Amino acid sequence: MSQSWQPQPPQYGQPPQYGQPPQQPGYGYPGPGQNMAPYPPQQPMPHGYPYAPGFPPPGGAQPGRAFFLGLLISTGLGLAYAGILFAGHEDLSRVGLQASYLACAAVLAVVVGVVTGRTGGRGAGPHVWAAVLAALGAYLGVANGYVFTLLDIGGTDLLETMLDNEPMAPHKFWWKRLDAGIALAGLAVAMVGAYTVAHAVSKKQPH
Repeated sequence: MSQSWQPQPPQYGQPPQYGQPPQQPGYGYPGPGQNMAPYPPQQPMPHGYPYAPGFPPPGGAQPGRAFFLGLLISTGLGLAYAGILFAGHEDLSRVGLQASYLACAAVLAVVVGVVTGRTGGRGAGPHVWAAVLAALGAYLGVANGYVFTLLDIGGTDLLETMLDNEPMAPHKFWWKRLDAGIALAGLAVAMVGAYTVAHAVSKKQPH
């Protein structure tokens, strides 16, 4: 007689449910009268180190990002100030130019200092970069304003003539038109202010 095609049930205990292995001793299941051993308790992390080793805490210091953000803000504010000089060069007096230059340097110091202080952390490197970038933005704001005004007055021909005969004309304008003392004072305001702000802001950060 041929055997039945239906599978025979296991010969021990309760038949297993579909998709589950037979729960017999020796395969990870407790035998009769044995209790399941509890999982060992998770060890807490050492005090003062809330993150797993090898993984830095989120939102840590990022000096590279601080530099690029500072450069972006310095360039943007410098170009904005150059646009202001271009728009008002016909009515802006020498005193007005000097006052607006110092104001631009102070704004650059605060904005660049805050951004680099929050992003770059407490290291001295980002603070120094903040000072350099703020001063660069103030200087280029005046120099680019001179170039923009020159383009408006004489077009590209006048600009090409200046580049051929006197390429340092924007720098001389910044130095002489502002007066040497005011020109240096603006750089000092930008550099010292940005470094001080970045240092003060970074001390309030957790990293």
